[in-house]
Amino acid sequence: MGRRERSYAQRLSIGGLGEERIVACIELFKELHGDRLLDIGCGDGTITVQLMQSMGAREAFGVDIAREAVSAASRRGINACCLDIDSGDLPFEDSCFDVVYCGEIIEHVFDPDHLLIQVRRVLRPGGLCVLTTPNLAGWPNRLALLLGFQPYPMAVSPNHEGAGKLFLRGEEGQWGHIRVFTLKALKELIRRHGLAILSVKGSPVTIKSTHVLVRPIRLLDRWLARFPALANRVILVLRKA
Repeated sequence: MGRRERSYAQRLSIGGLGEERIVACIELFKELHGDRLLDIGCGDGTITVQLMQSMGAREAFGVDIAREAVSAASRRGINACCLDIDSGDLPFEDSCFDVVYCGEIIEHVFDPDHLLIQVRRVLRPGGLCVLTTPNLAGWPNRLALLLGFQPYPMAVSPNHEGAGKLFLRGEEGQWGHIRVFTLKALKELIRRHGLAILSVKGSPVTIKSTHVLVRPIRLLDRWLARFPALANRVILVLRKA
């Protein structure tokens, strides 16, 4: 398994239905409608199934770079296939999906332009894309930079992604992020690809630690998530014109 494939698998292993952003997306999908759902970076299909049920879709499709994850998703009834979205086009016809989900994917690709072009291509006119990603300008990263630490979503090494980060050791935090966005930059890029931004919501992160400061940090994180520009994570709903 290559480095990028491992990074996807690691990202999926730390995710889960209990994560704040996943809970928020499942609730959001209850307001969406359509028969066909595509999950780009579907992993083992656990989240895909929940999203499919929330929106009442009849069919769910998925792509992922990790072969083992694709096999697991297929066993869950997802029409899944293996694809590196950086080097290949989505294997679907134009305008064939009602909703596309890109959960924590755009920061893992070298070419986000290609990803957004493909998302727009496969969405039907008026179709929606739900995109989530870390916020480079989130409050923890602003504070980290102010104190001279490395921003959390960005790494100096693919093998030691926690190096230089507050409260993290050098071997922790194997997230595999390649490109990280501020909310302002992400909005500009999305609009340049002909996608309208319907809504933007902030989301806190799920902190798993016994550190004495975790409780006040968690409370602060949830409060600041009300302001997307400062939030740890952002959730955007996009529409194809």
